[in-house]
Amino acid sequence: MSVKPKRLVNPYEERMLEFLQTCIDENYKIHTQVSLCQFCELGSSLDIKLRNFFFSSSVDALITNKDYKPCLVVEFQSIYHDSHDARERDYKKLHLLTLAGVPLIYSRIKDFGLLHLYSQNEEVIFNLFTGEKRENAKALIRKYCEPSNFANVLAIA
Repeated sequence: MSVKPKRLVNPYEERMLEFLQTCIDENYKIHTQVSLCQFCELGSSLDIKLRNFFFSSSVDALITNKDYKPCLVVEFQSIYHDSHDARERDYKKLHLLTLAGVPLIYSRIKDFGLLHLYSQNEEVIFNLFTGEKRENAKALIRKYCEPSNFANVLAIA
């Protein structure tokens, strides 16, 4: 029997993490593959299935401020997220993050080189080859990393 190390992220996730790094300044940090229970506290009123999911689920990317407080979760979507089971897991994660007041956006490459960044309320499409709308995509990420906007998200949740 053997155990050997493997890469933490795949090439798509690596490119997304590199893009996210260009969107934030030195006051923010990006963490990858973070368990929900590391940055959210569990309330007592959740049903057992949601509680179990909470302890077994992680996020693809978590952006925190300099005090390591969560600002934004980014989930990297692929065709594997199109199944019914995957959509159900994504909904549970969205529900838990909404309860915690942590915003979530999704990223997905569609068509040929078009990066879609989207949430329940907004969407930006950025062309990875031409750079068209890159600033819009960066602005969407930055919006959640500003303290005043984060406070507004918490007030809405």
